[in-house]
Amino acid sequence: MTSTLTKLRQIVGWMLIIISIILTFISIFVASTGELLKGGGIYVASQVTWYPGIALLGPEIIQKSKDMWNNFIKRFKK
Repeated sequence: MTSTLTKLRQIVGWMLIIISIILTFISIFVASTGELLKGGGIYVASQVTWYPGIALLGPEIIQKSKDMWNNFIKRFKK
């Protein structure tokens, strides 16, 4: 039961982050066409989906970030 809930939490978290990234790009595009108010609204919607996604992925996203940082540092220490 726990692994099913964990899997569901991860799937929902990643979906929210992907939606947020897509909305961010859409907001940049809309704002660049001169529709600043609409672009701002879409950007707010992207933030509304970003933070719950990060919260749902808590431990996983922290570990992935640490791994990416350590790999980045190793490249420059060579």
